[in-house]
Amino acid sequence: MAAHVESPTLLQLKKDLLLCFRECSDKGLLHAANWAIELANSIATVEQPAVPDVHRSSLFHAESIQYYVGKSLFDLREFRRAAHALIDCKSDEAFFLRSYSLYFAGEKAKEDEQVDVIGTVEPAEFVNKELLGLKSALATRAGQLDGYGYYLYGIVLKELKQAEDARQMLLKSVHLCPLLWSSWQELAKLCDSRDMLYGLPVPAHWLRDFFLAAGSLELLLTDDALAYYTNLSQVGFGSSSYIHSQLALVHYHTKEFNLAAANFECVRSLDPYKLTTLDTYSNVLFVMERLNDLCRLAQDAVKIDKYRAETCSVLGNFYSLEGDHEKAVAYFRRAVRLNRHDQSAWILLGHEYLELKNCTMAIEAYNRGLEANRHDFRAYYGLGHTYEILKMPYFALHYYKQSFKLKSSDPRVLYALGYCYDQLGQVEEAKRL
Repeated sequence: MAAHVESPTLLQLKKDLLLCFRECSDKGLLHAANWAIELANSIATVEQPAVPDVHRSSLFHAESIQYYVGKSLFDLREFRRAAHALIDCKSDEAFFLRSYSLYFAGEKAKEDEQVDVIGTVEPAEFVNKELLGLKSALATRAGQLDGYGYYLYGIVLKELKQAEDARQMLLKSVHLCPLLWSSWQELAKLCDSRDMLYGLPVPAHWLRDFFLAAGSLELLLTDDALAYYTNLSQVGFGSSSYIHSQLALVHYHTKEFNLAAANFECVRSLDPYKLTTLDTYSNVLFVMERLNDLCRLAQDAVKIDKYRAETCSVLGNFYSLEGDHEKAVAYFRRAVRLNRHDQSAWILLGHEYLELKNCTMAIEAYNRGLEANRHDFRAYYGLGHTYEILKMPYFALHYYKQSFKLKSSDPRVLYALGYCYDQLGQVEEAKRL
């Protein structure tokens, strides 16, 4: 268990989040910057602090113009041009941005190679070809890296399937730069159990509560996640759309769909053009069979941005609830084409293929879902159900067991596992459930 964290004042929280915003924005970590400024804006304080200046390394000022040339190209998503513009720079800031640009250049090239996302070649054949070079460059400067450098090192190692080394780099990152939310997020995703999550030697910083909340939700430790997010909503973040979104996700996973829907509606009232997590709201409406509400949600999402993955998933759920599974497949395929890391869309695509009796494509979709998030019990359950349909009970049992480990409280999983044991004549095992 991490050390006790002394609670800062709301004003200090706001100042820290503004500093996080400024640093992340300057480094190109746009999602973390948006997360920080949204939270800062949700804190009500009498004094309104200004966005602070950031500390620079000693070499930065001599090459600041060159740095901002690279940064402007990075913002335009011209990643190789950005890396080339920074090739002669020596500062820590320039080294990070150049390396980060190369990482995204490799990611873009990898995605461009993927003409289609399913039914063609194995996803393992598509790799970011910059990873090994980046690993070597980062290793060379390992003792001199700042928190941002260790964050990138952690991402690279994670992509290379070196999870333990990635955890160590991310731990160094949060110790050197405890306001770097991106590192906390990635660290949470690399935790395989509650013991690991609570046992990591993270710094005694107020962001630890956000980390434990996110990690608990990732591992579906819903009681823990609910306690953390409820507390955060009570200590100053009650009007944050992020906190309400996270609470909605917790209630979704506990099948408290009315509470989930209420929180999602709160998010929409606070931030009506926000698409993040709207796909999960459509899952809630789908389960509740609220077709008219789902139709309105789909129309709103299309008006905001019809080419976002979340919008495509909302449309997929709408057509699925209408019984048009061919159209649902088309929209879920579009969703995963737009965001190949969207495990929920992959899983829902698998469900739709099962509706169409296409078990081969369902298996592939569920496996892609597991690649995106190995902690999602629905993918294991979907694989178990598919193999059960194919009358391959031993395969079905294997995947049902994995699903049960992740979500033993789900009655569907419990019933499926018991039925599978019964089919295999393992009655005593079924009785022990």
